Amino acid sequence: MEKQREPRVKKKIRAVFEGGTGIIENISSSGGFLKLNQDLPTDTFNIALKIGAYKTLKMKCEPQWQNDSGVGFRVLEVEDSKEALFRQYVEKQIKSLERFGDQRVFRTEIVVTLKDTNVFGNVYFSNFIEYQGVVREKLLLSTVPDLHEMLAGNSIRLVTVEVYNKYVSNSYFGDRLLTELTTSEINAATCRLNITFRNKGTGELVGEGFQRICIVGSKGKVMRIPSNLLDILDFYQEIKD
Repeated sequence: MEKQREPRVKKKIRAVFEGGTGIIENISSSGGFLKLNQDLPTDTFNIALKIGAYKTLKMKCEPQWQNDSGVGFRVLEVEDSKEALFRQYVEKQIKSLERFGDQRVFRTEIVVTLKDTNVFGNVYFSNFIEYQGVVREKLLLSTVPDLHEMLAGNSIRLVTVEVYNKYVSNSYFGDRLLTELTTSEINAATCRLNITFRNKGTGELVGEGFQRICIVGSKGKVMRIPSNLLDILDFYQEIKD
């Protein structure tokens, strides 16, 4: 009877490989595919896999096959006492894929209203900062089931600590803007949200920017990102080659 292959998660994860860095493009609890811009390993090798804002796993791996861009590998050993953590991570990623689909980009639309425009009829540039907030709130409302309880009880607050938007071209009343959000630079208490705006009718890029957020507790002290929110931010994290 043929052995059933364990499900693999299509997700880019940064890995440190013997002094260099690589990208794992898919992962399961038994192996994955490591993309490298250096000589591919032909013997057992070690990698350090960043699986969260402040969690790193060290693994010993064995190459199984290779192509022009990387190597397929089997996990031989996970550092002491962290095998369960590694399996939990993979299982959590599988559940997230089942819940949100395989597109690790959050997409939504914004309709330009009259109040968004100025005397010249186009969207005033500062309104794109407000649009960023709308996109962020749509992400949270659609992905965090207990968001209302978290915010209504004042147990946590979401604070914007940095914001930027590049105004590329004009938008007008009635335009529909297609927006895309990804995350990056996730740390224990902060995360960067990257947001682009395109005209739905023409596909033209009209604006792009980011905002960096942090989590503040009820007493005004910066705190770690709650695990349920961290899982969402990690799911939409963009790792570039």
